[in-house]
Amino acid sequence: MAKRRSFNKNYLQQEFGKLTSKINQPITMFLIGGGAMAFYGLKDATKDIDIILDNQEKLKTLTTALKSLDYKNPDSVVITRAYNKMRANEILENADGFRWDIFVKKVCNALTFSDAMKTRAHEIWAKRKLKIQIASKEDIFLFKGITEREADLDDIRLLAESGLDWKTIKQECQNQTTLSGILWESALYQNLLDLKEKYHIESPIEKPLRDAAEKKLIEITLTKEIEKGNNTVKSITQKIKEPQSFVRTELKRLAKKGLITVDKSNKPYKFYINKKPHKTDKATN
Repeated sequence: MAKRRSFNKNYLQQEFGKLTSKINQPITMFLIGGGAMAFYGLKDATKDIDIILDNQEKLKTLTTALKSLDYKNPDSVVITRAYNKMRANEILENADGFRWDIFVKKVCNALTFSDAMKTRAHEIWAKRKLKIQIASKEDIFLFKGITEREADLDDIRLLAESGLDWKTIKQECQNQTTLSGILWESALYQNLLDLKEKYHIESPIEKPLRDAAEKKLIEITLTKEIEKGNNTVKSITQKIKEPQSFVRTELKRLAKKGLITVDKSNKPYKFYINKKPHKTDKATN
């Protein structure tokens, strides 16, 4: 298979200009990945651009416009592989081999482009009905920092060397864990270890992420045991093979967070998962 060509920032701006005349409904799209890094001056070129949209209606508007510019779905084998890997909502490519990977809300079936991410993004293009915003370097770092691709490790090195607000990255990682229920702190922590090992770049959030991941893993383990009916200190201890003192301490922490309730009417004390209130319950209270 021939090596794919790379495209610089000028080429991207050229394609944005062509697209502007074809967009018939107001649309704002968010640029992440290598394309965004090109606009930050951190990469000379990119093989494709990753775009995030808010909804399916905007996806239809964008794909219709791109197809009017002779963008097409790549070869079926290529696009199937790309869909399986990226979980993109649409992939379109022009005759030059320049590709758009387009996502709606969620990227690679992983991170959601959150409201906080939108707030941190800034505009790089605003003509007629088309607006293009570039994600912050911190959010690009997070998107790339949860993957297992070697090329992304090189990119997060460039981002780290450019200067980052590490606190923002940690907060958004925790936010994404809350949104998805997936332990993203663990994935990011592992890549930070790889970054340190390969490039000798040490992040100030490495230890906080490790601690957060460990606490979250303990929380998941204990709540799963309680859900299975192992709801006493003794039964949980037997299942997870940890000291009773450790289990008691962690159960107290979960109770303090409001995740579990302790029934002290009889011994041994029993623990129960607190059900999340429905929206109607919140409105009533």
